[in-house]
Amino acid sequence: MFVRVSPINPEADLASQLASPVMSGPHDLVSLVTAYPWSNDDASKDVALAALDHGDPAWQRSRFAPGHFTASGFVASPDRSSLLLIHHPRHDRWLQPGGHLEADDHTVEEAARREVMEETGIGQLDRVGTGLLHIDAHDIPARADEPTHVHIDLGVGFVARSDAIGPVAEVLDAAWVRFDKLDHFGADRAVRTGASALLAVLDPSA
Repeated sequence: MFVRVSPINPEADLASQLASPVMSGPHDLVSLVTAYPWSNDDASKDVALAALDHGDPAWQRSRFAPGHFTASGFVASPDRSSLLLIHHPRHDRWLQPGGHLEADDHTVEEAARREVMEETGIGQLDRVGTGLLHIDAHDIPARADEPTHVHIDLGVGFVARSDAIGPVAEVLDAAWVRFDKLDHFGADRAVRTGASALLAVLDPSA
């Protein structure tokens, strides 16, 4: 996300201006979203573009209207037969690893790598492709400290160099699931669509 930094006003309180943090976040957010092709995810891309047009940083987790961006990793096993899934503690579902963007994430890829590492312990990843595999806008239910809001997830593709998982943190479990067995883990449409996009990049002739 591009952030415009205003010059310091010499007539204003210098100390207060210098004390205000500049929240940067991923610098490639706009370019990745706008480059994402129109496809079966047209509705999600519409939501993503509207979020970018809202004006304030679209990645901050405190930005509930019209929603904020998250990042996730669609990670294939070294033999490319399986997809890495985590058992999400809040939603009690098997999903791809991912989560909120942070101020010190320089790119969306960096954010996705961080989330995969934090949740599954897998850090050695090779990027697949250069753009986004998938955009998925979905509602997040309200809880005590947050209203109902929209997550706009940006899926990035990877192949792991090792199939060793752990230590697992922030999630109930993590597992390699064969692409043809995703339904056995209750994979939703977003997971299946991202998995199909990953396979298409890994083997364009398939």
